[in-house]
Amino acid sequence: MVSRQKIGLIFLSLIFAVIFFRLGVWQLDKAQLMQEIAKPQTERPTISLTAVAQPNKSLDTDALNRNVTLRGRYIANVIAPNQEDSNGKVATWLVGIFQVNGSGKIAVVRGVSDSIPNPSNTEIDVEGRLVPSQINNKFGEVRPGVLSRVDSALLLSEYGSDFFDGYVIARAENPESNYVKVPSPIPVVKVAGFYWQHISYVVVWWLFALLALAAPFIRSKR
Repeated sequence: MVSRQKIGLIFLSLIFAVIFFRLGVWQLDKAQLMQEIAKPQTERPTISLTAVAQPNKSLDTDALNRNVTLRGRYIANVIAPNQEDSNGKVATWLVGIFQVNGSGKIAVVRGVSDSIPNPSNTEIDVEGRLVPSQINNKFGEVRPGVLSRVDSALLLSEYGSDFFDGYVIARAENPESNYVKVPSPIPVVKVAGFYWQHISYVVVWWLFALLALAAPFIRSKR
């Protein structure tokens, strides 16, 4: 006859086994989510900057990494040294302060250049990728015409308010400026390490589930 104590132990072991199994399933779901995130994203249609963003407002998810078009003129140019592109190449970027027709201003990475050209009053069309402002300084020395990072917050004191959040990495300008353009592919989330970490948690939790199921029988033998 099975004692109440043994029945209670088996019941408790089943509860723990189910909990550990569910924890393993949860980690497996997270691993699959990480794989899904890492898949190449589909390029969305090019859209006008003012259709997805407004001056003095934070970028929403629909605006991030979109190819956008804008028309206006450059009111100034500055440089951002020690910038690393998506291919790992370090260079100095030329950043234009772009006044969008009928709207605000935005920083535009025009290309690679160590010199700062004078701005032109000529209207220009720009197409490029809208990305979030940088948060880490790439260059420590502070001097006029030099940005420590590409961030509109650093431009407010000199060029006034009404800036769009983020900045644009130009793919084309018309008329063309002939600067070597900075590559701007769709960002890919690197999650391979996290994926295998979650898989290891799955194995651990399911081992705990097996140990919980085996615990009453191990105790009985002893």
